[in-house]
Amino acid sequence: MKRTASKPALLALLIASTLTGAVSLADPLHKYGNEGAWCHVDSGWMFPENVGNFARVLQPYSIDGNSDAAGAEYRQESGPLQGAIEVDVYGIDSMATDAKLDGAKATAAHKVGEGAQIESEQPFKLGAAKDLKGVKVNYAAGANASGRTHLYYFTTDRWHVKVLATVTGTSKESDEALDAFVQALPWNTLGTNPGIH
Repeated sequence: MKRTASKPALLALLIASTLTGAVSLADPLHKYGNEGAWCHVDSGWMFPENVGNFARVLQPYSIDGNSDAAGAEYRQESGPLQGAIEVDVYGIDSMATDAKLDGAKATAAHKVGEGAQIESEQPFKLGAAKDLKGVKVNYAAGANASGRTHLYYFTTDRWHVKVLATVTGTSKESDEALDAFVQALPWNTLGTNPGIH
């Protein structure tokens, strides 16, 4: 006996399962609470709307389309510290370029431009998170640069956090304001995975 309905039925089942699978993929970023924060579900990291006087630009983004890496950009146009700061979170096994310190340093040097040189590299201790190991790398400003580039990089056993700032001014006050921005980030959320899904 010949069954002609089986091929169209199998095709319909294949299409339905493909569509259902695509729809059920989890979004790695979700709005959280009523304060404008976004949560990276895998790591639990919160991207608040404001950190100090810096405001988040748009909503956070996935890095390279993967769920294990997300970031957001913050900007401030006035005050002692003006410029842009990228805050990115990476899974320990992420294949993204900046998921390792060497890649993040290369990205920072690219922002500085031709002839980029590391001016200083030293450990950076967070008051709020004792299990994070951090480093702060300052890049010397180029001959025609009006600002500076600073890289902060932190690691845990499961996550890496990169803070890359390009700011105007080279004063001690602006450096202290940048350190305060980094300290004010929601470090206590890293690794909490609030289980939104």
